[in-house]
Amino acid sequence: MQLKKITSHIYYSEPEKKTDRPILGYIVGDKRAVMVDAGNSKAHYEAYLKLLEEYELPMPEVCVITHWHWDHTFGIHALRQESLAHMKTNQKLREMSLWDWTDSAMKERLQQGIEIPFADTCMREEYENVNDIRVIPATTDIQDQTELDCGGITCQCIHLPSAHSDDSIVVYVPEEKVVFIGDIYGNDLYHDSKRDLEKTKSLYKRLKILDFEIAVPGHSEPLSKDELLSFLGQFIKDR
Repeated sequence: MQLKKITSHIYYSEPEKKTDRPILGYIVGDKRAVMVDAGNSKAHYEAYLKLLEEYELPMPEVCVITHWHWDHTFGIHALRQESLAHMKTNQKLREMSLWDWTDSAMKERLQQGIEIPFADTCMREEYENVNDIRVIPATTDIQDQTELDCGGITCQCIHLPSAHSDDSIVVYVPEEKVVFIGDIYGNDLYHDSKRDLEKTKSLYKRLKILDFEIAVPGHSEPLSKDELLSFLGQFIKDR
């Protein structure tokens, strides 16, 4: 895993396919730094912190969660900082915090269709012992939007419509024209990879009026605004 620089204020850690580790974002201003997503485990989070230390970057004071899926949230319990998530994200995480994390319980959730095979396989790759999985909610709820002042740099945490997950939040840095989008443009993996076209159309319209040049997704290299809108536009007949 490496840390990549987009601007002097914005970095991100590379994703890892084997255990579905997503990109973890980093935004730093004159007063404080913000992390985007908590990673899929304590090990993932600690690897991210090690990268920041190697680059001699300030430790983040806040972590913003983009949506509830395990790969973005199972590191929350290890965080040394405050965490923010949409109220629907925290609702789901509170539900998952009551689950048993044993081999048999995970297999039962697969059989019942509560969990999907891809996530189950990657969890078992990330965790040598699944009993080590610990799920907790973020410390603070977000509803529609909140803004974090980092000193010369602001992070606008905005709830946007998404076919991937209803609770999706983007982290927009207007001064740098960069937005961290998590998996917001993807299909709904928990419902047979279907795509709600109305939600996709709404997302397209909201992103089109947002003044950004670079979008940082959860599992691939950054996209230009045109590339992101072109991807979403293929699903929309009337734009």
